[in-house]
Amino acid sequence: MKRVIRVIKEYKPLPSYILSIVISIEVFSIFLEFGFFQNISPEDTRYFLSALAQVEGAIIAIYITMMIVGIQLTIKDYSGAVIKVYHKNREFWLVVISYVALIILTLTLLQNGETLNSLWLHIVYLWGIFNLVILPLFIYDSFVLFNPEAVIDRFLKIHSLTIERTNNLWTIYKVASKSIQSQNVGATTYLLEKIRAYIRNDLLNRIKTIGRKIEESRAESLDLEEFQLMLAFIEGLTHMLRSLALYTIDQYNSKRISQDEATWILNMIEPIFRIIFADLVISVYPFYFVPEIKENLEYALSQCLLDLELIIEKLQEAPSEIKEELLGRFLDALPHDFVKSLKNAGYEHLAERAERLRELAREKEMNKGDFISI
Repeated sequence: MKRVIRVIKEYKPLPSYILSIVISIEVFSIFLEFGFFQNISPEDTRYFLSALAQVEGAIIAIYITMMIVGIQLTIKDYSGAVIKVYHKNREFWLVVISYVALIILTLTLLQNGETLNSLWLHIVYLWGIFNLVILPLFIYDSFVLFNPEAVIDRFLKIHSLTIERTNNLWTIYKVASKSIQSQNVGATTYLLEKIRAYIRNDLLNRIKTIGRKIEESRAESLDLEEFQLMLAFIEGLTHMLRSLALYTIDQYNSKRISQDEATWILNMIEPIFRIIFADLVISVYPFYFVPEIKENLEYALSQCLLDLELIIEKLQEAPSEIKEELLGRFLDALPHDFVKSLKNAGYEHLAERAERLRELAREKEMNKGDFISI
């Protein structure tokens, strides 16, 4: 019961439904005051019910057609991964159910038009008014849902960003890459904004909480499984970001997106890497010396470095206008004390790789020329 109450409170269109019911009752009352439904013959009743069923059927057919066209266009822009956004669109199903139910009721009553009680006629008429009142609201809601940000927001409610659902990252990648391919770059950057917000807030807070437990030596309350889930999520995230960065560069090379669009996306990816590596140095540093998870942490650090290295390699091969603007930023994504932290923890081979990136960054500052491969 509490869950039902919470859902009702969180359901934003609920006031619109209540207002629609009030308006429908008021309109119905006005018609009653003007003498409607008085001395209606059975023939008039059958005509009214038949006309109402036809009108309701025509309206819902147009509405469904509009939604199908919108869904097809959305899938074209965002891939089939967003189909659940419409499949779980409660407003759409409420409209369909309301119209279909009224049509069924109307056709049922039509068979008993000779002996039909006037109360049923009142119910059908009131329901018909309600359906007409709510239709513009739902059409507006449907148009809002075709907005890229609205689609992404609802998509992320279904495929949420959370460490417990790492597989969602590749569903998100499908949407982001398809948006780039369809030249809807704004949707991709909005997705990246959501990812950065999650990393900066939710994930960082969870890492800090576990880190404090280690510093306070409360090992008995430490959830190592949760931390390993975090590492797996970070690995999957950097892998997804690397794939998206490489795909963006390829799309620019094939002239499917402009230089501004490519740099826009890559400039959104680079800060996420910066935040991730900062977290891996500052917030995760207490874990460097926990034997139970040291191996997993080392592997996660290695994979994150690998993803950054592959992006840098791709940028070195990119056209000069992209390379000059973005290569330096990705080379500078590692925190200044990252190499030192790795050496102190005994991750010498990782420290060497990180130092190599540092050398490339210094070389770029010195001569602004081409770089040797990693």
